Amino acid sequence: MYRETIRQSIVEIVEPLLQGQGFELVELQLQQQKGQWLIRVFADIMGGISLEDCQRLSLEIGQAFEVEDLLSTSYVLEVSSPGLDRPLYTARDFQRQRQRMVTVFLTPPHMGHVQQTGRVAAVTASHLVLHLPPDTPLTIPLPQIDYGVVELEFK
Repeated sequence: MYRETIRQSIVEIVEPLLQGQGFELVELQLQQQKGQWLIRVFADIMGGISLEDCQRLSLEIGQAFEVEDLLSTSYVLEVSSPGLDRPLYTARDFQRQRQRMVTVFLTPPHMGHVQQTGRVAAVTASHLVLHLPPDTPLTIPLPQIDYGVVELEFK
C-alpha cells in the first residue's frame, strides 16, 4: 500500500510538470533497491524526446521532489524515452506512430488474422486505420488490438 501511495504522489507531481511543457508521461516505474527508491520516468512528445530534454526534465523533476519533500529516503531518478521497441496500447500510442509501419496483434482475430502489418494512416478514439501494402486501407477496432509494435524500416 505504501508503495502505491508513493507512486501516486510521484505521478501527481510529474504528470503536470511534463504536460505543462508538452510532454506525456508514458510510464512510471517505481522499485526499491538496496534501501533506496529507483524511479524511472518514461516521457515522450510528438516528434520524439531528446537526450537534452531528458536531462532538463530530470533536473526539474528532482527539484520538484525536493520542494514537495516527497521521499524521506534516498532515491535514484531516471528520465528517458520509452524507446521504439515499447508496446503500443492506446489510441495516443498509435497516433504518435502515424506514417510508420506497425504490427498489431489481435484478440480476437480480425477478418481471420491474428496479426496485421501496415502503415498507420489514421487513429480515432475507437479505430486504427492501417494501409496494407500496396495501399489497401484496413480499419481495426481498437478493443480488438491486444498491442502493437513499431517495425524498423531500413532504406
